[in-house]
Amino acid sequence: MTSIEIRGVRTHNLQGIDVDVPKVPAGGFHGRERQRQVVLVFDTICTEAQRELVETFSTYARRPPQLTRPPLDAIQNISPCIVIDQKRLVASSRSTVGTVTEINNYLKILN
Repeated sequence: MTSIEIRGVRTHNLQGIDVDVPKVPAGGFHGRERQRQVVLVFDTICTEAQRELVETFSTYARRPPQLTRPPLDAIQNISPCIVIDQKRLVASSRSTVGTVTEINNYLKILN
């Protein structure tokens, strides 16, 4: 099993750390230092995954503004990710994971 290798993360309160995160089909983060996990997952891993995914789109599909790379030295073995935050969603009974996470918008572009 490969892992996501992150080197030299300098996002918010993370200063120059190196992390190897095991890749699993449906993974999650838990533990005592929730704030650091949120920064690592949302502001580093998923921001970079989204930026790399959007770069594969045509210029028309990208539309400005360009996403900026999070402050880090290197990141390897990353793939697109879907993040569902732990907050109460205002969703109808017809909502799906695709509509709540807005991934449907990206899937429509691929058609």
